[in-house]
Amino acid sequence: HVRWFAGQMRKRRCFQKKLQEKIATGDYEVYYEDECHFKLTLRIIRAWFLAGSHPEIKSPVERFKVSIFGAMGKNGQLITLQNEKFNAETFRLFLEKLVKEASVGNKENGKQKKILLVLDNAKYHHAKILQPWIECVSNILELFFLPPYSPDLNAIEMLWKKTRRNVTHNRFFKSLEVLRYDLSLYWSIFNVPNNELTNLTAGI
Repeated sequence: HVRWFAGQMRKRRCFQKKLQEKIATGDYEVYYEDECHFKLTLRIIRAWFLAGSHPEIKSPVERFKVSIFGAMGKNGQLITLQNEKFNAETFRLFLEKLVKEASVGNKENGKQKKILLVLDNAKYHHAKILQPWIECVSNILELFFLPPYSPDLNAIEMLWKKTRRNVTHNRFFKSLEVLRYDLSLYWSIFNVPNNELTNLTAGI
């Protein structure tokens, strides 16, 4: 176990070093990508109530969920796409949206920066069927994979936690449509680069 842990730490340090080296070149706009499910079933967390009160929160019976692809830039921009499934085909659809909508600045020479997409090692992220398309857009998009067991190095994980805390926890949603609407409304404020999300990436 000690040897395995030491190996993991080396991989993490190597990843962080390479990421900082790429950022230092000024050639990349960094985005952190992940997929997340937001369930219709109620999630109750600790909260303050008046002494002696007995608050009740309704809970739906159905176990439906909203499934989201998301990419959060170090510039603070958030790009999302809802889809029922996470697979190579739907991942490519999300990448197409990312390439189209990302707020990418310019290098010192005036040429457009390249998107550096930090992501985990889900099987469909490595799917062979994706490779021809990835090669076609290699001038504007580069995938940069996290080391195994390192969700803490993926900044968008903090946004998912923030979303659950501010939108879904201790809340009753009578339908998936209402849940989708409230999530979209919350994320809409991050469609353009902003300091709030930039701060979430500062420590990585």
